[in-house]
Order: sequence, then structure tokens, then C-alpha cells
Amino acid sequence: MFVTELFVDGEPAESIPASDRGFLYGHGLFETMRLWQGNLPLLDLHLDRLESGARTLSIVCDLKAIKHQLDFILPKLPAEGLLKLVLTAGDGLRGYPYHSTNKEVKPRCLIQYFPLDGGVSEVRLKLCEYRLPDNPRLAGIKHLNRLDQVMAAAELPPNSDGLLLDQTGNVIEALSSNLFVLYQGQWLTPSLQRSGVAGVMRQLLMEQVIPAVGLTPRCQDIDLGILQVAEEVFICNAVRGVSSVMEITGLNQTLFSAVRTPSSALTQTALIQAELGKHYPCFGE
Repeated sequence: MFVTELFVDGEPAESIPASDRGFLYGHGLFETMRLWQGNLPLLDLHLDRLESGARTLSIVCDLKAIKHQLDFILPKLPAEGLLKLVLTAGDGLRGYPYHSTNKEVKPRCLIQYFPLDGGVSEVRLKLCEYRLPDNPRLAGIKHLNRLDQVMAAAELPPNSDGLLLDQTGNVIEALSSNLFVLYQGQWLTPSLQRSGVAGVMRQLLMEQVIPAVGLTPRCQDIDLGILQVAEEVFICNAVRGVSSVMEITGLNQTLFSAVRTPSSALTQTALIQAELGKHYPCFGE
């Protein structure tokens, strides 16, 4: 049975007003957080990103109030699952203009619980024809407008994941995950200066986990040529952690295959997964 619970500004609710700017214009942000043993292990990283994105969208982000809501809500939920936290610009009059300094403007916080569905530790990606548009002003933040991902997902068969490129043909991300590529002994991840979402798991891996195993990740543009000769590829997000990519297929060819890599027990991806699980057991299960 599919179970979901919704809280709006800390109170149980079934809906939001049709006047909400998040609903009308996608004027808002969201964080999808792993819930494990009644806690949110990456909460601080999520809230840091939420606050940063809110500044970009001129939305007031009261972290103290959000933490208070979470403290109230978490004991009422199952100990395992995921939470989706949405911060919108709140209600607004008809039209696009928005003034966060208006005292009548009140952002709205939605917190929704979902059970954790079954995941896989190894994935296959299909290259999507749909390409992400360039938008340096919004690149990196996790805003509510996900039409690009909706369009790309429409190309895919059920229960599959896609690989997204930008307008110049560089690799950016999977549908809901960031991507890391081992190329000539160096771990690379797309720079995300013009498009894509800078995930909190990506940040954690780059700043803590990968360096802890003696490796140095680097941000740069990654084209399909690099992908075709990559030694290892994995995707990551804040719900599943690290998942090895076994194959990436293009329109008429295989772009990457893990059959040319050593046994999974010996890969650098496995070392990174083990290090992540050591500090955050929910991602080592």
C-alpha cells in the first residue's frame, strides 16, 4: 500500500492553496532526504543547499522554523523512508512579480513522507535525446521546475534511468542523480556551471568520502568521448547513496560497459561505497 503524509507549515494537511507560487510558477525549491532510524543523516547539507537556493530565488528561508517543524514531525513518522521538503514563495497575486520584502508575503514549507521503495546497487542508463537547456543563473539549485526531467523521462521504458546532456553535448547528470566517471585514473564529475543539480551526496563524496580513500575528484566538462573510454562510472544521490553503472546505451550503440572493469570487489567504486557506508550506514545497506 502506498503511504504518504503531508504537513504544511508544520500542520497535517491534504493540499495547498491554488494561489501558491510554487504551484503556479515553480517558484520554490525542494530537498529529498533519506530517513534512517528516525533521523535525517544529511540534514545539515540539505538545509545549507536549501538556504543557498532560496537566496537565488529571493525566498525567505527560516531554517530555525524548518528545524522546529522537523523536530515536531519526525516522531510521528515511520523510522525508515524518505522526506520531501518543499519551500515555496507562498501565496501571491496574479502575475510574475514577487517582492520578498513585502510583509504580507509568507513562504510556505511542505514536508511529505514516502516509504522507501526497493532500489538497485547496479544500474543501466539510456542516453536521452532531450537536452538540458543552459541557464547559469539557476544551474546547481534544486528548484521546483522539473519539466526538463519530465520530458527526458518520457523517452525511457518503465523502471529505467536516463543520462542527460547539455546543449553542447557534454554529460551533465542522470535523471535524479549526479554522475562520476573514472578516466585515466582520475575521478571526474560534470562542473554544472550551466545546467544540472548540485546534489548533496555529490558534495559529500567530493569533499569527504573520495579524499578519505586517497583519491582526488575533479569537476570538468565531460563529453561522450571520455565516457566511451571510462574505466568506471557511478551515479549518486541522497536517497540511494552510490550505485555502480553497468552500462550506458546511446541511440544505436553502447557508450559504456562495465565488462571491461575488474571484479566489482576490486573497483574504486566499491572502495568509495564502503567508505560512505562506514560513516553513513544507511547508504551501506
